[in-house]
Amino acid sequence: MQFPVNRAYNDESIYYRRRREKEDKYLVARPGDGVIAPFQCDACWFVNLHGRRPLGTAGGDEDFGDAVELALIRRANLDVFWSRETNTVQQTVGNLKELVASATAAGRLVPLEPMEPWPVADQEGMGVAVAMLEKSIKSGGKNNKEYLQFDTVRKLRSAVANAYSATSQSASHNFAMKASSGVVQRVYEGATQSVLMERFVAGLKTRMPQETRRNKPMTSVMVGYVVDELEIEWTAPDTHAARKRIILMTAAYMCVTFGFSLRGNEGLWVDADRLIEGINIGRHDPRAKHVIVALLGRFKGEDGDRMHVFPLASVTRSGIRIRLWLERLASLLKSEGKTNCPAFCDIDGFQLSMSDFEAVMHPMLKRLQNDPSYRDVIPRGLDVELEYRMARSLRRGAENVALDHRLPDSTVRMVNRWGSYERNRGAEPGFSMLEHYASSTNTRYKQISFSAIL
Repeated sequence: MQFPVNRAYNDESIYYRRRREKEDKYLVARPGDGVIAPFQCDACWFVNLHGRRPLGTAGGDEDFGDAVELALIRRANLDVFWSRETNTVQQTVGNLKELVASATAAGRLVPLEPMEPWPVADQEGMGVAVAMLEKSIKSGGKNNKEYLQFDTVRKLRSAVANAYSATSQSASHNFAMKASSGVVQRVYEGATQSVLMERFVAGLKTRMPQETRRNKPMTSVMVGYVVDELEIEWTAPDTHAARKRIILMTAAYMCVTFGFSLRGNEGLWVDADRLIEGINIGRHDPRAKHVIVALLGRFKGEDGDRMHVFPLASVTRSGIRIRLWLERLASLLKSEGKTNCPAFCDIDGFQLSMSDFEAVMHPMLKRLQNDPSYRDVIPRGLDVELEYRMARSLRRGAENVALDHRLPDSTVRMVNRWGSYERNRGAEPGFSMLEHYASSTNTRYKQISFSAIL
């Protein structure tokens, strides 16, 4: 059984000795670990978790199942130890030795609590720690096929904590502190918040490699290429209706998400009714032709469903025709009689997913990757499906284009942090979109300038 250990690797995944450090870091205990960390030996923890001694510990080979369990417990203990750096352990143990020597020399009782036996029970969450370690070495992770990421593993602890809050034991704890803001803090006595568990999670996070794979940004060239290819297929006479529908949805979604630098999930909340209602607004604006879009949903930092209205340039600098695709979308939704549903929906009116759009976009990006006219846009050999995702690629690409063209920082911040700007004036779902649009006069043209530069 091999647990992932955080080491420095180069781009070719070869261990890189960046600095001198012991090869056994995270793999062995250090002198003094058991004095400053909650510790019980592997066999004792096994008894606490199983109600019996592990097989084979009298000298023979351990039963395979018990050997695995003992290895998991040993790893949990080591993670508890390695939640503290070596220097911290050494300094703490040195101070304790000095304290004991001083008290002994003066004839005083040593002012330390005795190290007493632990109860035969799991009140500290070791069972949860073992389950987290089991999960950590499962294959099939998105960023690494050999093991799962810490952020995935830690959710097991959260699940147990939530389950505990549903018990009568948790519900009977009525002691709480309420702040003047109305926030209530309650005392939690579950094992998932024990000292051992806190130290274990800290050590686990320190030991495990945290490989994050950021979505690569999609530039205006890439978005324009995809949309143009979709235009060709959409207008082709032999394209069947279902295919035309998903092409239209994908192109319009990309225009909105790229045009206002939205996260992928935010782009899904364009409201069908408001899109149809306001599709003609801004068409002939003498200052800046634009089209407006309304998001309706429950967004981060908000309570309840809210509506946010923002404008997009009719056509971007690179020639992406945002208004054209949104007009087509509004016409389709109106012809299908879609009401009270997201604009990006299936034939039954239920919200589509980012993966639905990626299934349309990725083949176009692969075509671009192999197009000799665009040789340097997407490097050959790059895994398009892994690197370009709706979740962040469009947003990151829009940010980069805006910065490359020296758009004022205040405008970029306004668009990228639209939730913060809008939060105080986000309309309730029943609020008139036209009233909400009129209230944004001071910021409207700044917002339009962002999509116009793309």
